[in-house]
Amino acid sequence: MKFKSLVIFILIFVLAVPAASFARDRMLKHEGELTVWQNELHGSLNLENTGYNLKTNFRGDGSFGKETTAGFGWLYNIGKLSDVYIHYNRIENSGRLKAIGTGTVSFNGTNYTVVGGVATIDLNLKMDIFDILGAREIARGEKGYLDFIYGVKIIKADFQAADAFNANTRASYNVTLPLPNFGVRGVYQINKSWNAYGQFSGFSLNRGSKGGTLKYIDCGFEYKFTNPSKEKIDWSLVLGYKDEYIKGNDSNNHLVIEHRGPQFKVIGRF
Repeated sequence: MKFKSLVIFILIFVLAVPAASFARDRMLKHEGELTVWQNELHGSLNLENTGYNLKTNFRGDGSFGKETTAGFGWLYNIGKLSDVYIHYNRIENSGRLKAIGTGTVSFNGTNYTVVGGVATIDLNLKMDIFDILGAREIARGEKGYLDFIYGVKIIKADFQAADAFNANTRASYNVTLPLPNFGVRGVYQINKSWNAYGQFSGFSLNRGSKGGTLKYIDCGFEYKFTNPSKEKIDWSLVLGYKDEYIKGNDSNNHLVIEHRGPQFKVIGRF
């Protein structure tokens, strides 16, 4: 999470502004956004449930390229200080993995061809990610404000694993992780056209042998290129960086999935 320090700096900077009236425009109730995220897959699989015997690392043992994914979000202002936000995006990664086991390499009851103690697996990972968040302003300054955010992130991950030496040898693994999501987001008005923003959130939840950890960073700069007093829609462009880290435990199956990279947004407020 190498951009964590930048997000924290933005949030502290917002709070350091002397208390005064920040022009947080509440005339615009709706905010729709299109997000385009170029990301890389990081993380690992350590699967030891019944029918599983596999260890691998996505970067060290795999060949996964950069992926560009689209997402859609909507924010609705429900009061002077509160918002509701929903967002959805799908991430798909395909690549070839080297995996090891103890004698055999198994994935959901299926044994894969092992050569020299290593199995070569063509892995396809699909993730549907839903965000449902509320926000409440907790501090404001002359040129910025800070929100407390709360809600849930729902991750549905589908792994499809095929033997590189025998395409008919294949298996799948599905897991759904509903994780609470709490944190802060801040906005600082650089001038009439430019804002800086940052969000840092996450949570860790464990129930018996199942649970997960979420760490989320989204930060960058927003450029407003229309005048809301003259246009029906206030349009903005955003260039930033996003890092989403997810750690899941399902009995003896442990997985870490992290996507990070630059993000571009088109936002329309009306």
